Amino acid sequence: MASAALEGREGGYLPARRQPALLPPLPLPAGDDGRRWARVLLCALAVCAGLAIAPLFSGDPPVLAAALALVGGGCLCLGLTRGASLRRRLELEVEDRTHELWQALAELEVAHAETVRKLSLAVELRDEATGAHIERIGRLASLLAQRLGMDERYCAAIFHAAPLHDVGKVAIPDAVLLKPGPLSAEERAIVQSHAEEGYRLLSRSSSSILEMAARIALTHHERWDGSGYPRGLRGEEIPLEGRIVAVCDVFDALTSDRVYRPAYPLEEAVALMRAQRARQFDPTVLDAFLGMVGAAARPGEGGPPLAALAEVLAKALENGDAELAEGAISQAIEEGASAQTLHRALLGPAIRRIYALRASGELSGEGEERAQAIARRLLATVFRSFAGDVAQRREPVLIAAVEGERRTVELQIAHDQLVGAGFRVAIAADLAPERLGSTVAAHRPRLVFVATSTPSLAQQAVELCELLVAGWPQLPVLVGGYAARAVEGRELPVVTVDPIERCVDAVESLLRGAIETASEPLPR
Repeated sequence: MASAALEGREGGYLPARRQPALLPPLPLPAGDDGRRWARVLLCALAVCAGLAIAPLFSGDPPVLAAALALVGGGCLCLGLTRGASLRRRLELEVEDRTHELWQALAELEVAHAETVRKLSLAVELRDEATGAHIERIGRLASLLAQRLGMDERYCAAIFHAAPLHDVGKVAIPDAVLLKPGPLSAEERAIVQSHAEEGYRLLSRSSSSILEMAARIALTHHERWDGSGYPRGLRGEEIPLEGRIVAVCDVFDALTSDRVYRPAYPLEEAVALMRAQRARQFDPTVLDAFLGMVGAAARPGEGGPPLAALAEVLAKALENGDAELAEGAISQAIEEGASAQTLHRALLGPAIRRIYALRASGELSGEGEERAQAIARRLLATVFRSFAGDVAQRREPVLIAAVEGERRTVELQIAHDQLVGAGFRVAIAADLAPERLGSTVAAHRPRLVFVATSTPSLAQQAVELCELLVAGWPQLPVLVGGYAARAVEGRELPVVTVDPIERCVDAVESLLRGAIETASEPLPR
């Protein structure tokens, strides 16, 4: 996300690049270019007229003087017009060179940040089971900055700068840094010195990202009430980036295992942080953070960082940032999230947000297609990570997508969920009513799951359900997505599930009921 902004995305560091205009062809173009060339032609006509008149009236001094004035004025106007044209070309060239300079500076800043980021990772590996802490801090800080209304440039910078908050720990001896028990007063003072050490390491840099990182390193242990360290800053004396990282750092520390204690449950961590509102933390920043992470996190489904990763993933799909989206999924897998949790808490909500943005006109059709392509890659990653865990030994299930329905991300999620639960699954996409009988005969399913993620196709899905119920009365039918909403209130013996990615429990329940009550074999 951040690197994309630094490389010149709309709203990032770089101005839009201007291309030098070519000489316009006739007929004359509209606007400034058209008016400029009209002036050129008028001046040229004036010169030609003066040159033509002068020989004819050479014996009449006033007329001759007027002709010569006409020639001189036309030449002067031609010269001024030519000068304006050359000046405009020079301005465009300067704009191009300025763009290239901005790009070089942005790349240099990212290179500076990445160099020190490696050092920060090396330091963090001494204090953490993995280096995931610094990556989470960068993502959390950037998301919180967005929620606080900061511009894209600031969010991009803090994404790179925040992970360097503890780089001063390089000066702390292992015996103190890794001590499992309580610290003495002297040892605590040594640990607290990492704020000043980090500031000394990062400050006085030509990079604005490293300057922000220096401020964060110095101030992320300051407190809103002035009782923090190293300088006892109070309230808004603490830079905003320091207040943002202070909240993110404490939350991540509370909800992560440490050498001296296990992680706190989410509810306890949130309660501890709320108790420090307007004491340790800026009230506005804390409220925004708890609204973003605390209230959205799902206890028991990957822990608090999962909520932040869900925000990262949704934003990455919206922006078409494949690298950031893959990083969020990889992080969730590393932190132990199951495939079902990844589908339910991350991918399903994220792709529905994309559909909503497209429906409201906030996202283009091209943006939606790009998001779906990235989401399919992520589904493949999740499937590869968990496919070997379950043998496909359970009943065959047919996922039926009506005519006009593509093999969407939500249908693929349903497929992967059911495969992960051990079912043998087939997807019949773009299924026309006349092909329903041959499709059921070919797959011989024990259950048909009719689903659509397209609102305009919901009625066709209902009609498909009616055909199934009429033709195969003992074949259980599950209905999901927009089709589930469309069958409500209709007298159809079907079961609905919404959202689609919660289909496994419904399938298992429906099959148990169907198998227990079936008095004859299901249709072949």
